[in-house]
Amino acid sequence: MNLDELGEDAKKQNILSIMLYMSKVDNVIHDNEMMYILQLGLSMGMSDEAIRQIAKDIKPNLFIPSSEIDRMTILYYLIFLIKVDGEVTEEEKEMLHHFGLKLGFNHLLVANIIRVVQANLGKKMPPNALIEEVRKYHN
Repeated sequence: MNLDELGEDAKKQNILSIMLYMSKVDNVIHDNEMMYILQLGLSMGMSDEAIRQIAKDIKPNLFIPSSEIDRMTILYYLIFLIKVDGEVTEEEKEMLHHFGLKLGFNHLLVANIIRVVQANLGKKMPPNALIEEVRKYHN
């Protein structure tokens, strides 16, 4: 099934499920990760209760949106999720590669993005840092 065939609520649940699945890959959902996910869900118009219900029943299904902007948005959410706890584990790198490939991105792009994230742990990411990496592969 394609993400575009789902209703708006199902799309939001899909995105949050992916975020929650990623946050659990290192066996711990850090407080900063949960806060990020809650803020993301709230910004999508979901209730705190609905977000916490999704967290109880995480499904690792990934429905792929057809539009590149939607796929890139999910990738960016994942990128900032792995950065928010101040550490990028091997499990998070592997899962980001997995989701990046499923979303249709070049494995070198994902590797370079991880490198940029790691170089900016504990500090604010330069605004164009990720965009510059993406441009290398999407010209």
